Amino acid sequence: MNNGKRQLLTFIICLALVVLAGSIFILQDTFYKSMVATSGEATDESEIKEEPSLDESDEEVNLPNPTVTFLAVGDVMMHDGQIWAGYNEATDTFDYTEFFHVVRDEISAADIAMANLETTLAGKEQKYTGYPMFNSPDEIADALKDAGFDIVVTSNNHTLDRGAKGALRTLEVLKERGLATLGTYASEEERSQILIREVNGISFAFLAYTYGTNGIPIPKDMPYLVNLIDEEATLSDIERAKSQADVVVVYLHYGDEYQRTPSKYQRKLAHLLLKKGASFIVASHPHVIQPSEWMEVQEPDGEIVKKYIAYSMGNFISAQRFPYTEEGLMVKFTLEKDLQKNKVYLTEVQEIDTWVDKFVRDGKMRYVVRFGKKPS
Repeated sequence: MNNGKRQLLTFIICLALVVLAGSIFILQDTFYKSMVATSGEATDESEIKEEPSLDESDEEVNLPNPTVTFLAVGDVMMHDGQIWAGYNEATDTFDYTEFFHVVRDEISAADIAMANLETTLAGKEQKYTGYPMFNSPDEIADALKDAGFDIVVTSNNHTLDRGAKGALRTLEVLKERGLATLGTYASEEERSQILIREVNGISFAFLAYTYGTNGIPIPKDMPYLVNLIDEEATLSDIERAKSQADVVVVYLHYGDEYQRTPSKYQRKLAHLLLKKGASFIVASHPHVIQPSEWMEVQEPDGEIVKKYIAYSMGNFISAQRFPYTEEGLMVKFTLEKDLQKNKVYLTEVQEIDTWVDKFVRDGKMRYVVRFGKKPS
């Protein structure tokens, strides 16, 4: 083969190799694109997305705002007729659970329930008596516990009806039943510790005061025994309570007996306490219901919030027969914590009417708290 033919053959072979290489490249590219299209994989770097890191959450979880219900009632009195209504001659025992069995479920359903006990539990040796110097069997404490109450107010005008010893024994009996006490104290140390309760992440501070003790002096060596209404001391307590809890509940035993409207003094004091930090006020002593009131208060942060005053919840149970003394209120507060603001608001107040049904059974007067207004 001459030199010219060799050069031509070499050229043809090289050309064939080039064509073959190009064909292979085209086929590979087509195959790759086909596979990408099938698998959905991005071919452009700008389309490739990074996997989110494990410590990054897709969105914030919005938890529901927690709520709490608090229920308060007025005076739990124990007149002579009530004392012996619960007595069983056959067993020589007392039982007062019938007093509250109709309203028990409503009380128990509240997260926190509170009542004012307007008698002493000074013991049988001190003789059981009703008005005007009250002393009742310990079993009334059992009935309050069974009804669903958690806190019992012990600061009122009958606190010292059996002296300091009677007041101290009252505290012991209630605490033995697992009931928290409010307004009277066994020591200065106990008095300095504000009653705090927390439910569903909402904390409550409780304070209670009375206008007086029916002229019976508080022992000079026991100034801590009974919380009296004193503007300066009360405001100081509220300031301390605000630093320890979301909600500050104040109970006041004040007002004029049998008056169906609050006095100027009642309004003035209640307004002052709300402006200074109390969340709402519940009160009794008049033995009749008085109109309640909503009040708008500007908070230190500038926000205007609604607060509530129940000036008198009337009698929860008693044997009184004066006009309107057989009716009372269960006041139920609903509070909600705004988790975004970390602040608690009073969202609803429900006033539930009650009355004391008095009837004779087995030759003995009976007393039962029922819902609604007293039938005419």
